[in-house]
Amino acid sequence: MTTGTTPDSQLGVDPDQRIRVGEPPHGELHEFLDDEAVLLDNDRLTEWLHTLAEDLVYRAPVRVTRNRAEGLGFAAAMAHFDDTYNSIARRIKRATESPNAWAVDPPSRVQRHISNVRVYRTPEPAEYRVLSYVLAVRSHADFADLDIVSAERDDLVRRTAQGLLLARRDIYLVQSTLGVPNLAFFL
Repeated sequence: MTTGTTPDSQLGVDPDQRIRVGEPPHGELHEFLDDEAVLLDNDRLTEWLHTLAEDLVYRAPVRVTRNRAEGLGFAAAMAHFDDTYNSIARRIKRATESPNAWAVDPPSRVQRHISNVRVYRTPEPAEYRVLSYVLAVRSHADFADLDIVSAERDDLVRRTAQGLLLARRDIYLVQSTLGVPNLAFFL
């Protein structure tokens, strides 16, 4: 079924490859994102690491304010973070084992709300593009203020013998100037 252009076509997905809600494996991939959020929300970082592919690319390009004609509004050469599996493993090890990880210990309390999940087939039969929105609400220490981070995520999820693994995540933050003191948590 040809659906014409969709808002997702800006991200380079083929609207004809969309997997609709109720069609396999849409529900399984949505559940993968929900389960991932639960692991992160409950500070189960080591378990979360096992859901990541070893060739992972995990990045959040910096948003810049541009006119519509100038593109999507993200800097190609700048990122808030540009991680790999190994750099995330080091971040997790520091957060869970270092006595000097003051930015992440005590850990923030974060709830990630996942919505607007859209799934697309890719040329690789075992890989799927999964687009979603995430709204992260964070509380840290005993401060009354909440930090809120909203973004669209563009994921590549791969089916392996170990199950589904996140192979790539591009995080497109809504804000060009972040209203949080740090991004010491995963989106």
